Amino acid sequence: MAGSISLNLGGGAARGFAHIGAIRALKEHDIRFDHLIGISMGAICGGVYAVMPDVDFLEKRLKQLINFEPFRDSVVGSWTSSQQETPRSFVRRAQKIVSSTNILRRIFTATGVLTAAEVHGVLHPFIADVAMSSAEIPFATAAVNIRNGELRVFRGADRLRPAVCASASMPLIFPPEKIGSEWYVDGGVLDKLGVETAARVGAERVVVFDVSDEKLPDSLPKSGFDVMLKTEEIASEHRRNVQLERASLVIKPIKGNFHWADYSAADDFMQMGYEAANAHMHDIRGVANNRRLFGLFRR
Repeated sequence: MAGSISLNLGGGAARGFAHIGAIRALKEHDIRFDHLIGISMGAICGGVYAVMPDVDFLEKRLKQLINFEPFRDSVVGSWTSSQQETPRSFVRRAQKIVSSTNILRRIFTATGVLTAAEVHGVLHPFIADVAMSSAEIPFATAAVNIRNGELRVFRGADRLRPAVCASASMPLIFPPEKIGSEWYVDGGVLDKLGVETAARVGAERVVVFDVSDEKLPDSLPKSGFDVMLKTEEIASEHRRNVQLERASLVIKPIKGNFHWADYSAADDFMQMGYEAANAHMHDIRGVANNRRLFGLFRR
């Protein structure tokens, strides 16, 4: 579609809750786009919203996910709280994590700390098992083929559930997602903001919500996982800067620095997203140009 516009929800784990607040503000101002694109956590938010374009439902659904017992008991759901324990309980915490997840064994013998069954047990109940073409809003996501390193964009006849799981498959923590005969990992490895995905679906103007930290934290990581993740964050910062030059408008709602798994701050992130979208509403309107094409909130 000539001159089409996309709304891109970038990756950022827990910080992705800011997308919910942003969508709420956009809905209140009746801002419309031709494409909705989500990567990693943005794929989870976007995938839920594309099927059921109701922001109250989206908020309820995502809060149900992070309060879902299998999620709360997982490495991801319990990571922040486990890191905040006192030094006296360090050995007890380490024993609990290792015994409950076999972390050390899985780091060296498996493709992820979590098993595919554990990931699917958490995500599948919250992601509709439908063709992406049946969604109420035109939606696309992307993941990286772990065999050949190629970025694959999922849309149209592709199934929503495996596509979202693939895009959200954080390396080391999640195992690669098998789709057909290939295996895929987090789309954020190559396209954290979905700018390349937007180009492939034909969007000529791109509004990006980048939920990365306000700046790269200068604190020392507390664990091996945090070392790995901060190393990737440093590398992704460079890749993200290249992408930002191709976007029409970039909004960074996160104020301050937050742990990638700090789901206890979900309400704060949503408020940040809402306030940032409202603060940039004039700029957003300038890009969207108030066009009444394929609506963000109704097809």
